[in-house]
Amino acid sequence: MVRLFLVGVALLTLSMAGCKSKTSTNEGGFRVFITYATFRPKCLTLSVEDRREPTRRESGVVTVDADARSDTRVGVILKQAGWSQDLRVIAQAHEGSCEGPVIARQSADVQLPEENLTDLKLDLRAEDLDDDGFFAMKGDYPGTDCDDTRPEVHPGATEVCDGVDNNCVAGESDAPGNVQYWVDEDGDGYGDATTQPQMGCAAPVGFATRAGDCNDNDPLVHPGQDEFRCDGKDDNCDGAADNAPFDVGVTCVTEQLCAGTRQCQSTQASACVSTQVPVEYFADDDGDGQAGTSLGLSCQAPELGATTEKNDCDEGTPRVSFVGVAEVCDRLDNDCVNGVDDGVPGCAAVAWNAVTVLNNGSTRYDAVANYGERLGWLAGPNDRVVHVNGNTFTAATSCAGDWKSAWAAPNGRVFLGSSDGRFATLMPNALTTPCETRSSGQTGAINGLVGFPDPNSNVFNVYGVSSTGRVVSWSYDHGSSGNQPDPTTVTQFAANLRDIDGLRADSLFVVGAETVNGEQRPVAWSSPESGTTWTREVLGLPETTTGFLNGVQVLTPQMVYVAGDRGLLLEKSRATWTQKPVLTVTGGVVPNLRAFIAFGRTGIYAASSVVNDLHFFNGTAWSTVATPTRTVNALGGFGPGEVWATGHDGLLTRWKP
Repeated sequence: MVRLFLVGVALLTLSMAGCKSKTSTNEGGFRVFITYATFRPKCLTLSVEDRREPTRRESGVVTVDADARSDTRVGVILKQAGWSQDLRVIAQAHEGSCEGPVIARQSADVQLPEENLTDLKLDLRAEDLDDDGFFAMKGDYPGTDCDDTRPEVHPGATEVCDGVDNNCVAGESDAPGNVQYWVDEDGDGYGDATTQPQMGCAAPVGFATRAGDCNDNDPLVHPGQDEFRCDGKDDNCDGAADNAPFDVGVTCVTEQLCAGTRQCQSTQASACVSTQVPVEYFADDDGDGQAGTSLGLSCQAPELGATTEKNDCDEGTPRVSFVGVAEVCDRLDNDCVNGVDDGVPGCAAVAWNAVTVLNNGSTRYDAVANYGERLGWLAGPNDRVVHVNGNTFTAATSCAGDWKSAWAAPNGRVFLGSSDGRFATLMPNALTTPCETRSSGQTGAINGLVGFPDPNSNVFNVYGVSSTGRVVSWSYDHGSSGNQPDPTTVTQFAANLRDIDGLRADSLFVVGAETVNGEQRPVAWSSPESGTTWTREVLGLPETTTGFLNGVQVLTPQMVYVAGDRGLLLEKSRATWTQKPVLTVTGGVVPNLRAFIAFGRTGIYAASSVVNDLHFFNGTAWSTVATPTRTVNALGGFGPGEVWATGHDGLLTRWKP
């Protein structure tokens, strides 16, 4: 039998199956000296096995001195019945406990002597430099200490976020307060959403603490942003390609009111695309019940009342329409068929009839105001005010002033504006009595007048504009025999105003010029429907355009014309200003338009500087319709079939009065 004695500080006999309890001093065996240095093994074992039959194996624990870093322990191995003489003796040191990892091992293959004890030395070497009971992870028998230079680093230590794997397990992933991080190949600060996250106190280089990157090969693609390319790809990793701001696939309505969906037009833009085919719509802007203003192509009515039928060829006047209007002699194509004045006998031969008013060739007239067929007023400097009834001319005998402007009410009452800022008024049946006058409160010339009867009273609300930039109003009660109120200032501009017009008191337009860098620049304003702030009209002219706007006429709520120096004629159709062809005269000279009157888009008369001609604009081109012998200063008329022109040397020329 083999008996195994492990000798430490005190003799320890390990009982094994079949072991004898007695020894013989001359019995053959080994006295094993187990030496270790520079470490404290938690468990030291000595084992013996039969090399011829390895299943025969016995082990025992060697008692150690817990305080000793270097020591020698002794064990005795004796012969055991049934075992061969060929033995292997093994000494092992363990980390932590006898179940812990082997951190040192030495073995010897020996032959058991027949008698007496033979000494056998086994030397164990392991490294625990920081003496923390855990051994360096190196050599043939590595321990579990991942940093053997620091006693606070070893398995079981408390993990903290300090850049060190304190407990030698999974880095700092198990430290309280650590974070998840993901692989970030493209360096955009967002990790690959398809990878498993790792834990740590801080993301290493090449990792990010934010996940969700759906393309980790493109640094421009990541969450937290809008789509920036319209290309069928998901730029912000929200699971949808080309959504906001491109909104591809979203139902929409095109500018032509066609139902569609948004589609990429380039990598930088999307647009609403429809398969519907738009058609042209028209609107009735002049209120005659027939539509002629093109609203463009659309898949549905762009506004209330719009129609796909065009049945009006001039939306500047109700006198023109495809439906319900007969052709008359007025230079308009009233029925929109076969041209101007077609089928009207003798119309082409109608001439202008010129007279010298009151046979006074020394008189100049600067204003004309009509209020009925063949009825109107002429006014000018040197107290000249004349009532016209057909071919009867009657002068007011007591209306002193240098009269610059005039407006006539439907009942024949005329209102006048003077060069020194006064209003005046008189009736056709009171020409021998002094006209009633009021100061406008300023001394600038009142260059233009327009008025509106109050439908609920006898009041006429008259508005004028002055050379000092004022818009003034006078509310005159025709039915009152008492004193009338004084005119008041509505607003004032830094401009020289030349004319005013409108359809109502809350839809006025004023024109003139303002001084910019020592030059006169054309300018226009429109009144507010409510409040007090007037709108400066954006005329669309080059900034270098100079000169005055001398006249304005509002034909419909949607159509306005202004005329001025250097042949300037502008049309406002709805919200858009458009410059019309510039008037030129003999030699290519561009004159100033000193006065004009419009009866529609296709019927505009103008008087100019340079020549005495009366010019006509048919919506496309200019022509000359008359050549008076004197300079024309003002134009008027009771409609397109009755046009008046007055001016120097008592001139009054009329077409079909």
